[in-house]
Amino acid sequence: MMYELIIVLGLIAAFLAGQQAQAIGVSLGLLDDPKAEAHKAHVSAVPQVGSVLLFAGLIAIGLAAFLYGPGEEFIPIIFCASLVGALGIIDDRLKLSWVSRFLALWLIIGVMLVLAPELLITSLHWSWGQTSDLGTIGGYAFTALCLVGLVIALNMMDGFNGGILSQGIVWSLAFAFLTTGDNTVVFLAITATLFVILYFNMPSKLFMGDGGAYALGLVMGASAIMMYGSQTNATVYADTIVVWLALPVFDCLRVIFRRKLRGESPFLPQRDHLHHLLMKSVHPQAGLVFSFLYTASASLAAILKPEASYIIVVVQLLTLTAVVTVTSSKPKAVPSNPAE
Repeated sequence: MMYELIIVLGLIAAFLAGQQAQAIGVSLGLLDDPKAEAHKAHVSAVPQVGSVLLFAGLIAIGLAAFLYGPGEEFIPIIFCASLVGALGIIDDRLKLSWVSRFLALWLIIGVMLVLAPELLITSLHWSWGQTSDLGTIGGYAFTALCLVGLVIALNMMDGFNGGILSQGIVWSLAFAFLTTGDNTVVFLAITATLFVILYFNMPSKLFMGDGGAYALGLVMGASAIMMYGSQTNATVYADTIVVWLALPVFDCLRVIFRRKLRGESPFLPQRDHLHHLLMKSVHPQAGLVFSFLYTASASLAAILKPEASYIIVVVQLLTLTAVVTVTSSKPKAVPSNPAE
């Protein structure tokens, strides 16, 4: 009973923080001023305090696990997610160079893998029956690379209200269904926390900011690996994880490749992500609807037919290519909605 009470108190704290988002943003110096960056679409300063709400939920989960047992494996994940979130908050305030952010991410994720060695991926079991052995050193490098890549990709995709939050909700619900132990409560608590943040994010009362996006990316990435390495209600292959995380990863790689071809910095803020194309050429909410349906339908398909995960990945790639091609060729039809 006390375990659930602590989690509920964390949700209440997150909601109360959301109600005071503007005051918290002012006090912490976390206001997203659209006048500072030309690619911003909102018209007035919005507090970037989604990380504060996320921390409230995660810290409550970690405290409940520490005191009462269930979910103990999440403690190092939550600890390192808090460090990554703090890095993002510092970046929101000081605008760190991409090199310093990149190195700090590697360091924090390296610490997490030392604290939680069960997250180490030493072999990849594919849905078509092949297994790729990575070994210990290769496993550390590969696992860290995947987590760093997801954190960066999710942060780069955080450019429209509800985007990464809706995907996080899909992922955490999928993990809640798949897990066979006490961790179901943990993933449902994460889902509830994300719904609280979404409630304030959709009307632009707050943004996730780099801190929120970084922390969410690490929690979701580590949770996906946890599903891969444990007993679940449906088989989780290496390419099943690709199915779950396809949209932010594929779109991030596409944008980086496109910018490099144009001789630009891959991390230069622009409005060339898929959601930007959809919002400009279709409807202000098209990016949100597409990202949710894209992630939810593929995740459900991978749960129902895990042995077909590699086929689902191919369909996802073809779908993304088709949508990018069509939306890139269409003229701007409507203004985009307020977004980071």
